Amino acid sequence: MFHPRTAERRGLHISFLGMDGIGKSTLSEQLVAELRGSGLTVTPVTWRSCLDADLPAWPQQALRTLWMDTFRLLFGGAVHRDEHVILPERYEDWTAQRSEDQLGRLRATASSPSGPLAAALVEFAGNVVLHAEVIRPALERGEVVVQETFPYKHVLKEYLLASELTAANANSPYSSDEVDFLFAPVEAFFGGGALSPDVGILVDGPAELALRWRIGQSGAVGVLEDLRTAGRPGDEGFIALQSASARRFHAFAQKYGWIVHTVRDAPVEENVQRGLDLVLAEIVRARPSWSLTPSGTNFRAS
Repeated sequence: MFHPRTAERRGLHISFLGMDGIGKSTLSEQLVAELRGSGLTVTPVTWRSCLDADLPAWPQQALRTLWMDTFRLLFGGAVHRDEHVILPERYEDWTAQRSEDQLGRLRATASSPSGPLAAALVEFAGNVVLHAEVIRPALERGEVVVQETFPYKHVLKEYLLASELTAANANSPYSSDEVDFLFAPVEAFFGGGALSPDVGILVDGPAELALRWRIGQSGAVGVLEDLRTAGRPGDEGFIALQSASARRFHAFAQKYGWIVHTVRDAPVEENVQRGLDLVLAEIVRARPSWSLTPSGTNFRAS
């Protein structure tokens, strides 16, 4: 996808979309190395990395608060060992207690539908701040901004969790149609609004392959990678959430003109090289004046 506003900027915003474990991070890392090898100034950006980066109090304080609020809402109403899940208020306590790791070990009951739905909106708000205060200034400085994960993915997963809980709860405060109605403008803002990247790449593949790679890499699925807050943890919850996400990713990519890189059950080097060739060709199309000379020899398996 080549965003028409690119001509107004000196930099370029590149972002990847896809299931958890499907290889986005590895491809993103190799793209950063390739672009830097061509002499470009490249800035990898994730919300998580900004939490402890050298940023001024604004926007860092807001990004930290919204980050923690997202998790608090996702587990809103959940019960572990007969007690409601309570998370730290202060960021210093959050990091000292390794709160996200603790959440990954919980065996909690399902959240209230209102929690993940509110979390999706907080996630959206955090990325509005991230884009305005971190990404856009980097672009205006002429840098290439690379996001290993387009934040639409996280908002979508929280929306899907809310939908799952709504469908399973006869006493849900919302109907499925109401949840869909709320999510539609958020999705449109990601697709065609200010948050959309100049070059968007959907990394696609089977959910079963993503699960195998994720287990091989981390030993377990992450706290936001399955349906545990909807009462379906583990491999089955991972496949269900990732498959539902992939269907929406396809529709999103088709509607907003993202390019698609399909991974195969093949050596990681092969998948990465095909992905790099595809992405670099799109960058050259977006920035024909840039002298990109991909070597194809810089790959390092991580």
